[in-house]
Amino acid sequence: MTSSPPSSPPPRRDDPRMHTVEMTALRDVDVADSETLVSGPVRPAPATWRIALLVAAGGALGAMLRFLLTVLDPAVTTPTLVEVPWATLTVNVLGSLGLGALNGVLEVREGRPWMRPLLGTGLCGGFTTMSTVVLEGSAMIGADFPLLALLYAALTLALCLGAIVLGLLLGNRLGARGLEATDGGAA
Repeated sequence: MTSSPPSSPPPRRDDPRMHTVEMTALRDVDVADSETLVSGPVRPAPATWRIALLVAAGGALGAMLRFLLTVLDPAVTTPTLVEVPWATLTVNVLGSLGLGALNGVLEVREGRPWMRPLLGTGLCGGFTTMSTVVLEGSAMIGADFPLLALLYAALTLALCLGAIVLGLLLGNRLGARGLEATDGGAA
C-alpha cells in the first residue's frame, strides 16, 4: 500500500483567516469594470521606461526653469550679509501650487497617463527644491543668522502647504468646470 505524501498547507491567500475586509479591498481581481469610479475602459499604465523618460524630460525642464529664476533673482549669502532667497521661496510656492492644481484637476477628471509623471513628478519635482532650502538655511546658520534661517524655513513650509491646498481647491474647481462644459456641450 502506498501512502500519499502529506499535503502542503494552502497558500496564505486561500486561508480563510486571511479573508478580511482590508485584504478584499486590496484584491483588484474581483473588481469588475462596472464597479470602478471611471466610466469606460481602463487605460493601461505606460511602460516603466516611458515613465522614466517622462519624469526625466519634465525634471529637466523644471530644473532649467528654476535655474532661470535663480539667475534672474540671485540671493547673497556671505559671512556678514544674508538675504532671504526669494527666488527659491518663489519656485517652491509656485511648484506646490502647480502640483496641487494638477492633482486637483486629476481628482475630478481623468487625465492622460503621461500627465502625472511628466508634469507632477518631473516638472514640479524638478522645479521645486527643498534641498536648496536646507542648504540656504544652513548657510544662514553658518553666517550666524539662525533666527532668519528659522523664519525662512517656517515661511517656506507654511506657504508651500498653503499653496498645495489652494492648488487642490482651484484644480478641483477647474476640473469640475471643465466637466460641466463638456457635459453641457454634449447635451
